[in-house]
Amino acid sequence: MRNLLLFKFLVLLCFSTSVFSQSPAYEYLGVIKLNDTSFISYRLAFEEVDGKIDGYSLSDIGGKHETKSNIKGTYNKDENVLIFQEYNIVYTKSPITEFDMCLINFEGKLRNLKKNKAFSGNFKGLYPDGKPCRDGLIIVSNARKVEERIAKFDTKVQKSKKISQEVKDKVSMRRTLDTLTMSVIKKNENLNVFTKTKNVIISIYDAGKVDDDRINLYVDGKLILENYSILREKKEIPITITKEFTTIKVTALNVGDSAPNTVKVEILDGTNLITTRTSLDTNESAVLTLVNQ
Repeated sequence: MRNLLLFKFLVLLCFSTSVFSQSPAYEYLGVIKLNDTSFISYRLAFEEVDGKIDGYSLSDIGGKHETKSNIKGTYNKDENVLIFQEYNIVYTKSPITEFDMCLINFEGKLRNLKKNKAFSGNFKGLYPDGKPCRDGLIIVSNARKVEERIAKFDTKVQKSKKISQEVKDKVSMRRTLDTLTMSVIKKNENLNVFTKTKNVIISIYDAGKVDDDRINLYVDGKLILENYSILREKKEIPITITKEFTTIKVTALNVGDSAPNTVKVEILDGTNLITTRTSLDTNESAVLTLVNQ
């Protein structure tokens, strides 16, 4: 029973995690299947105006290679054909550079976009210079319907008297979704954020319960905030980027009244707003690297 529930939990998780607070007109959750048979969680969200598509994709949600990219394309309602391409990587946890990233280029049938139904189809993987990389298959469903199924599954598990509390805690989908509502940077992880401008504003704050989490904040090794207690009000730190790579390191000095030490970090570069959160124990650090393009 325990293994079965954990398996269902992992399957549903691939279709569940959201990292953005605003809901676009069309939103899908699912997986991409690579030709080597590996599966990667995938989120697709976009607006459609006069046949033109504009939005974003998110792959490996909550994983070590989580990556957000912008997408653009077209939808032909007469022929029910959806075309989109990933471009302009916004951020990635992957250590490779943007120019090494394999971008999805999709063209396939989507019956009646307005009904926001599930769809699938093959895609071509291309590097930014147009050279081919890894091809695969997209399989996605309507995000709202997926989340409704998740809620029903979670309710069934939590009400069951045959399942131990230990297992319930492990398969609590709602609790997992609460902790994965945005990109989370953990111990020794690095989030590469691609910036388009020289002037960037970093904001740090606690949007949850203020519990005296304290941090040191470094920019390129220079101590900017020392023993700073995270408040609900945003602390804005303007930065002028003068080189290709700028590192921002958050070091937890304690875990406050409730572990772990969590700090919301926003990066605003005039084009994109990236919101992330650290999750650290005492003396652990997480890093954001601003990659100026």
